[in-house]
Amino acid sequence: MKNIINKNKLLILFSILSLSSCSDYIEVDNLNQISSENFYRDETELNLAINGCYSTLRGPIAFEWMLSEIRSDNTFMNNTGTTNAQNLQVYSNDVFQAPSFDLFIENYWATSYTSIRSINALLQGLKTSYNPTTGTIDYNGSVSVSEAIRKRTAGEASFMRAYHYFNLVRLYGGVFLLDRPVSSEEALNIKRATVDDIYKFIIADLKNASENCIATTYAGTVAANRGKATAWAAKGLLAKVYLTRGQKSDALPLLTDVIANSGHSILTGTGAYANVFSSTNELNAEILFAIRFKSGGLGYGSSLANLFSSNTTSVTNQTGLPVPAGTRGSYNNPTEELYKSYGETDVRRNYNIKVYKPTPTSAPSTFTYWASKHITTVAVANDSELDWPVLRYSDILLMYCEAVGTANTTTLDYINRVHTRAGLPAYTLLNLATTASYELAVANERRWEFALENQRWFDLLRFNTTMTTITAKGVMDNHFANMTAFYSMYDNPFSLTQLQAHTADPKFKLLPIPNIEIITNTKTPINQNEGY
Repeated sequence: MKNIINKNKLLILFSILSLSSCSDYIEVDNLNQISSENFYRDETELNLAINGCYSTLRGPIAFEWMLSEIRSDNTFMNNTGTTNAQNLQVYSNDVFQAPSFDLFIENYWATSYTSIRSINALLQGLKTSYNPTTGTIDYNGSVSVSEAIRKRTAGEASFMRAYHYFNLVRLYGGVFLLDRPVSSEEALNIKRATVDDIYKFIIADLKNASENCIATTYAGTVAANRGKATAWAAKGLLAKVYLTRGQKSDALPLLTDVIANSGHSILTGTGAYANVFSSTNELNAEILFAIRFKSGGLGYGSSLANLFSSNTTSVTNQTGLPVPAGTRGSYNNPTEELYKSYGETDVRRNYNIKVYKPTPTSAPSTFTYWASKHITTVAVANDSELDWPVLRYSDILLMYCEAVGTANTTTLDYINRVHTRAGLPAYTLLNLATTASYELAVANERRWEFALENQRWFDLLRFNTTMTTITAKGVMDNHFANMTAFYSMYDNPFSLTQLQAHTADPKFKLLPIPNIEIITNTKTPINQNEGY
């Protein structure tokens, strides 16, 4: 039975796409905010508050794939005949032409800032503050709980806030830096922060989390603390932040520490890859941090099984894909090129992707590909049990390889732990002798390992900084070349020349700031991202 982290009344009860209505204003009020900063009188009340913050992490996951994985070469909007407005918005993200009024972009933004507001309320109650001059999280005065509990809880809250801001800055660029709860009137006077200032804030939060979160080994972590943000998760995420900033030398000591001392490990043995994601093996040794979901009709379940599952009976019958109760979206289809990039014996291919062939003698051009990693049978619509992995040990190993940037006995060992676990023959130093061969091996391993986990798009952007032979534009230009025939079937088709021009457009790198943020601020002009 899952010990779900959720005891507060603020529940993100998202249904499939949950976009049937939208206010003129993005509402980010925290209904649980207590006006008194001295509310947390004991550890019980503090646990209620931090658990409430964990619960708000679920909200953005329903939308994140539309803004990340669908923009990469891994998945696409496989519905050329659609006239549905929601489908067309997914398609617009797929080809880097999202409008500033995209409801999915607004919903991801809104649910992220709703969670940030809850986290800020807790950190304010713990009497912490962000010092932008020193780039630190400071502790001011005392509170009624012990200093150890105060700092551990603040560390967990800092981790969650940094997680949100890391996603926001990579998707939108400079966003609104909110380090405390603000009133609606105050919010009208806040301008967009610079990207550098947002990263400084993220690093401060993750350093606070690294220093104050639970730092016991995986095996030594008691059941009650499983699922909470740990010092190891904070160090792993901070390493990814440093890599994104091109600071390889800062990332390496953190990754080395996690590998050597966290007690986390890669799962091995028969069915190991599938076992990482199993609902009966949650929070296993490979999971450094995951967003928790709980089935049972309680409002804590995930909608992803419904969003990604095929709504066509012939597909589910042939592929054996589970059939969740309720509406099924048939979204986030893997590309043929992703499927074919896997080796024939790679166990990850058949776990992540199912292939539908209209007839036994159908030509390959008629095959369709379906996400299976997040699909499970559920009795209640949008109520999947499956957790969402944020950071895995295999990610730590491959980030180390990316940070080093060359093959040696250590990086060869680390990449092979992931590669051979998938049933593939081990690399040799000769296989990875050139910079190009090494970088391609690392990039491919990440693609195959984390397919459908919303990592690929962020990886491609980061490779612009950490690699010399792989760029996001180059990969996506090749993707569009492979997919030209598909995109030509839309009612308003794009030619290959037009599609590849999109990768040189400013819209390629950043999403728009939601238009609602700009038009409703009557006091402070909010500049839009270039190209929108």
